[in-house]
Amino acid sequence: MTRLRERGVALISVLLITALVTLIVSDMLARQRLTLVSSASQMRQLELWQMALSGEAWARERLRADLAEARDKARRPASDTPAADAQAEPHSVNLAQGWARGGTLDIGGGQVRVHLEDLSARFDLDSLRLAPDATLRARYQRLLALLEVPPHDPARLPAPPAAGGGLLGFADSSELARLDALDAAELRRLRPQVATLGGEALNLNTAPAIQLATLEGLDLASAQALVAARPREGWPSLQAFLEQPALHGRPIERLGLGLSSRHFRACLDVSLGDRRLRLASDFRTHDDGRVELLRRTLLAPEPTSED
Repeated sequence: MTRLRERGVALISVLLITALVTLIVSDMLARQRLTLVSSASQMRQLELWQMALSGEAWARERLRADLAEARDKARRPASDTPAADAQAEPHSVNLAQGWARGGTLDIGGGQVRVHLEDLSARFDLDSLRLAPDATLRARYQRLLALLEVPPHDPARLPAPPAAGGGLLGFADSSELARLDALDAAELRRLRPQVATLGGEALNLNTAPAIQLATLEGLDLASAQALVAARPREGWPSLQAFLEQPALHGRPIERLGLGLSSRHFRACLDVSLGDRRLRLASDFRTHDDGRVELLRRTLLAPEPTSED
């Protein structure tokens, strides 16, 4: 009887040890599976990121080449250019240039859609601090009214200590969220229309109608007509813009207006199978032809038709 009891205890001990070993092995296998899944996910994200950087490099080179061509055209002798271009601004930026068409890259079975935006087509919030003129303040308040956003003064926000020269950081209006006057929906309407560029003029050759409608004596309908009548390569000079028949008698100030830009944003939409990544890369161009990367920002992917 004692021997049978000992055998029973031994059998139970073996079963317990076997169960314990099975649990340990199962846990190790589960952890290994999680590690493999995590590593695979990281590899997939890295693949998307590398595709996005390829799109960014393409956008940078497109900007460099197109703006170099625009500079060369502006430097030609007057005899080589049409009379209308003789007064063209150096480094003029307009929507007929190649960068404005963006592009699509097919990479490794995936795709990168590149959209380039001239950030000087937005209202520069820095102008409210660096050139606190009543004209610019009035234009900003008209923009707020057009967007149905409550009046406020971004200039009262403190400048950050970080280098860069912008009131809120280059092309980043996130600090507006600190203003109690604005809710989330109002911020969503406002942010695509503003930037912080260190006091850059509004580019009349790329600005949308809502920005032109902030100018003195204009409304949205007349601004839309101006955009429709804008020459394909933009106005050759600020004076040519002011001499438009639709602007006769309107008290438009030259302050804060221009035909060029130094700041651009590349929005990169990456897709590979069912995976998505969206990256915004901001650039600043220089007179020597350099295109400097200022910042990268991950954005929420745009919803697809299947979502």
